[in-house]
Amino acid sequence: MENKVIFIHIPKTGGTTINSAMNNSYWQTEVGFNYRHILSDKKSNSGDIFDPYENEKYKDYIIFTMLRHPVDRITSEYHFIRERKEFTNLLKKHPKDFESYIKNTQTNNGVISFLKGRRMYTSHKANEVDLEDIIDSINNIPIHVGIFEHFNDSLSYFSSIAGIKWKKSIDVKRMTLKRPQLNEIPNELIELINEKNSLDLELYNYCLSKFKEKTIGLNKKNITFIKDKYNHVVPYCLKWCFFDFCLENKRFLKVNFEYFKSLTFFLIQEKKITDGKNYTISWNKSFICAFNELFTDTILSKEIENCFNNESEPLQQLIKIAEVIDHYLKNQKGDRTNYYKPLKFDPDKVLVEKKGFLSSIFGS
Repeated sequence: MENKVIFIHIPKTGGTTINSAMNNSYWQTEVGFNYRHILSDKKSNSGDIFDPYENEKYKDYIIFTMLRHPVDRITSEYHFIRERKEFTNLLKKHPKDFESYIKNTQTNNGVISFLKGRRMYTSHKANEVDLEDIIDSINNIPIHVGIFEHFNDSLSYFSSIAGIKWKKSIDVKRMTLKRPQLNEIPNELIELINEKNSLDLELYNYCLSKFKEKTIGLNKKNITFIKDKYNHVVPYCLKWCFFDFCLENKRFLKVNFEYFKSLTFFLIQEKKITDGKNYTISWNKSFICAFNELFTDTILSKEIENCFNNESEPLQQLIKIAEVIDHYLKNQKGDRTNYYKPLKFDPDKVLVEKKGFLSSIFGS
């Protein structure tokens, strides 16, 4: 049965979580015939499924996918890719903010383009014919569509049609470390997303209606989803500077690149920290120590210390520190250039959190 099941992983719809849970793997498996996603060239490999002339050869397969409301999906996508050059470099014009990202024609109706097999951020505009092809394929093959906003019910639905046995608890993969909640997005941006992604929205509403019909009376499984952002901290920091997701001032990042790289290497490779919360605490404390060492008793060092002391949750501490740096260096005219001196990495001054206590590396 397994080789007859095809999962189509539309970006930012919880697909990594589903694929990993299906295969009992830590991370998503290799993209191929049975797992449709994005290839190394950022092109989708799902286009043949949604070609009306190819529908017949897929009628013996059990195919399923997940859709997410465009407002939530686009918001998640922007805050996920904004510091990832492998994606932003695909855009002819780099977005300066969320609104410019929404307005960029390359980001519009991304779901339709993906399902039709195009490259991510293609210049080829999706159209009504594409939408008709997709809906026809969904009905003709058929393709079973779950809804992200009804995640538990969707997994129950997939289980009923494909015989997939889910664990009672599933770790949520690829959580975005910082993004606004839906109720924090201005109405004008919500309207803009819906307008620029009208085809994606039409597909979502069509499939949502069908999903509700098909899941009436469904025997729903009680699955617990483990949503711990700290599980994603160390994997994130193996690829990017920890400040990348929350610090807007790229000059500050560039000036201190060697310090951040050395600190990351030391905490992960030398001190073998694998716990995301301990890593975050160690990073925050060590950064503040290095900053105070170079900028002793300055206005900015005191503001960083204050925001750190007033927030107890480590990830929020990091975000608050970034906000203070961004605000100060953007608005303070007098001494802001002084803070672009590179921080100095000293392993003796790194503070490592282990088993609930904080110590220097020589005391650990």
